Formats: sequence, structure tokens, C-alpha cells
Amino acid sequence: MNLAFLHCRLFPWGALEVFKDLIQKELRKNSERNFKIFTLIADYDLKALSIQIPGTEDFKEIEVIEALPKRISSLFLYFSHHQVRFLSSLFNYRNLIIFYPFLMKILSRKVKKFQPQEIVISSFAIAKNIEIPKTCTHTKLYLHSPMQYIWSHYEEYLQKFKGRKRKLFQHITPRLRKRDKKYTQFDEIFFNSKYTQSLAEKLYHMKGKVQYPRIDDAFYFAGICRNHLPYYVCVGRLVNFVRECELIIQTFNEMKLPLLMIGSGPDEWHLKSIAGDTVIFLGWLNHEETIEILKQAKGLINLTKESFGMGTVEALLLGVPVIGFNEGGTKELVDEESGILIEKKDKKNLKDALVAFENKVFDRKVISERIREKIG
Repeated sequence: MNLAFLHCRLFPWGALEVFKDLIQKELRKNSERNFKIFTLIADYDLKALSIQIPGTEDFKEIEVIEALPKRISSLFLYFSHHQVRFLSSLFNYRNLIIFYPFLMKILSRKVKKFQPQEIVISSFAIAKNIEIPKTCTHTKLYLHSPMQYIWSHYEEYLQKFKGRKRKLFQHITPRLRKRDKKYTQFDEIFFNSKYTQSLAEKLYHMKGKVQYPRIDDAFYFAGICRNHLPYYVCVGRLVNFVRECELIIQTFNEMKLPLLMIGSGPDEWHLKSIAGDTVIFLGWLNHEETIEILKQAKGLINLTKESFGMGTVEALLLGVPVIGFNEGGTKELVDEESGILIEKKDKKNLKDALVAFENKVFDRKVISERIREKIG
């Protein structure tokens, strides 16, 4: 039996970890099925994804099929990792939003050729807009978020775009929204948070269950560090869009507070160029290294309007309080006992939050206990 997995983009971040977990659940049922992964673009030469078969030491290599021809996707990936004047702006993967409908038609044809009997969709952008082939008898959707660019984060993206990009974005958004609303019929639907569930019901009239992403067991059993160090941590892809990395770094520069940046991304070169002496970039770390650094931190900074927020949950499990944005999934996870939420993403609000945070005492044991109750 053929089972097709769909994921918007195979890049190293939280959504990919959730996607791997979804694959493992299907492997647990029957690892002998014929699996293939379909995506718009995959990180560099990722021809297959290696997933461990639950209950064994064996791994299954699952072929990855992209919508973009490899030579073209390689250009986007190269220039997202290497800053080259004009070309890095031209070959920015965010520009692919213009071609989403066309790329999904290509991907739909490739899925149809595979003739799957089942399809599992992991969607945070466009994957849910796949044309279901007639051979498919069961579809399952795990919705991380409706397409953020055109819905929940539209105003934020609009503010970031300038000139022709801004006008083009305004022009294509109504068309993308109209198309996106056509794809709402699936046999099983799961949401990564109550926030996403509410948003999907409002936009698509979808009904389904909330299934919080699985967090690595290591974060549950790592223990709590009561004698924390004075530094803060920011974890995730280094991008200015919605994550506000530039704002965070500029604020820490001015306040002379120590900040560790864990992660990498397309805006890394620019962010390093504006970072002061108190900001240190560590790149991507493994779970053990991340836990060791995070558990000793004074706090986590995450200003993203999250649909869930795996990094936030990981910090809270370790008893680390959070400074976050008072919307989306963060509002669902962080309360006055476990952090401080800001109403607006600007320097004044972040500075005020940091001053309040510096003068507040948090009970790390209580923080860890409360998040365990919330996510089950």
C-alpha cells in the first residue's frame, strides 16, 4: 500500500520535528508500506529522510520528492545561506509564495503518479492545498497553522515588504485566500493548539481535535536549575519576518544584557553584523547542548506570534520563564506565573518587559509543573 506524506518545506525547525513524529506514528502501524515524502523545497541535497522505526533500532529511508527542480531549489538554498548582493534578495524562498498555486499543481501531479491509498498532510503554509488523487481513500491533516502569510500574519508581512514586493503581495493575497479556502475536506483533522483550532474553524469552518506536538522526552527529565546564570536565550531560525530577531538584538545591545542566539537562518549574516558584544551566536545545537544552555538561562525570548511554540514549551518544561508576545499559542501556554507577555512588538514594550523580568522572582518548579498540566 502506498502512503504519501506532504510537508510544506523540509527545513530544520519545529514543524519538521512534528512531521517526523507523524511519520513515526504511521511506521508504528506498518513499516512495510511504501512511503514517499512530497514537499515544495528541501534543505540542500536531502534525497531521503531517515526515520527510526519505533520499538526497533532500525531506520527507514523515505524518498523525498520536491516540486521545484533540484537545480532551481539549490539556488534558493545557496543564496539563503550565503549573502550575495541582489541575488540573495532575488532567490529568497519567501518569494516562492507568488508561485504557490503553480508549484502545488506540479506537486499534485507527482503525488497522483505515486497512486497513494492514504495521504498524511503536515501543513503550516500550502501543503493542505493538494489535489487528492482518486486512488486515495483516506486523508489526514495535521494543521500547524493556516497559511500565516495571508491570514494571521498578513499585517506583519505587509509591514516588512517594501516597494514592488509590497504591491505584489497585496495583489496576490486575495487570490491565494480564495484558493486556500477551497481545500477543507479531509477525513481526519488535527490542530497543534486551541488557537489554531479556533482560527481554522473561523476561516475554513473545519472541525477537528487538538493534538499538541510531542516534545522530546529529554526536556521532561532534564531537571530544573535553581541557580540560573544571567544570560537570556533566543532559539529558532534567524529571520526578521515575524520572529523579530533584529528587534531583540537591538534591544539587548542597548540594555547591555547577555543574549545567546541558538539557530541559523537566511538573515544570520545581517543579524551578526548588527550584534553587540553581549550577543553570541551558537548555531544549531543538539538536544543535549540546547537543554544544558537553556536550563541555566535567566529566561527565553520568543516574540513570534506562534501557532503553538515548541521552543516555548521546552523552556517551560525546564522551569525557564518566558518573555513572549501576547497572541497566538504563546498566550495559551504562558501565564503570569511563568513569564511576561508584551502587547506590541516594539523596543519600548520589550525594554519594559525586560526591566520587569529582571525584578521578578519566578518559581521554576511551579513553571515546570504548570506546563505539564496544560499540555498533558
